Amino acid sequence: MIDRRTALAWIAGLPLIVAGCATPTAPPGAALSAFETTRWAGRFAVTLTEAGADLREESASGRFLLESAGGATLLELLSPLGQTMASAKMNAGGAELVTSEGKRYQADSAEQLTERVFGWRMPLGSLPDWLRGRLSDPSETDQGRPLAGVEHGWAVRLENWRPTGPGRLTLDWPARPGAGLRKVNLRLVVDEAS
Repeated sequence: MIDRRTALAWIAGLPLIVAGCATPTAPPGAALSAFETTRWAGRFAVTLTEAGADLREESASGRFLLESAGGATLLELLSPLGQTMASAKMNAGGAELVTSEGKRYQADSAEQLTERVFGWRMPLGSLPDWLRGRLSDPSETDQGRPLAGVEHGWAVRLENWRPTGPGRLTLDWPARPGAGLRKVNLRLVVDEAS
């Protein structure tokens, strides 16, 4: 297992890792440029809350850089001061995470990697769609764009729309209060997308 701060940063970056591995298809009426994105840069903040006898809350924040091309994806998570906290690579052959301390974790998929690193799986199947601004059954829309919904137990909020997709994502797990002892709140701000 990795230290909690690196784990929180890794949780924050998972949507980005998976987003680069998906082959997108544009929904009707969507701008094509939003689905050709191969590079994202921005900021993240994640809070993990563990309930129980003693409520424990841990937070991490920083910057991310994601590049995806030719079926391979590279993600770097940086501290607020610009130091690399972790980097991850994914391709058809599997997923690998390297921490700033040089520890390596490998698995056949991002889901297996999260289970190995955290001891539990994150539902990654829909994350590429969320980053690209797609929800299968949105509960809230504006001018044909999805703004909010619940998928696979996650409450998803897409805001600050741009031609390349949402500029801000908020993800909460579990989506329904009281559904578990562990809660994750992840906020991503996309500063650059191309």
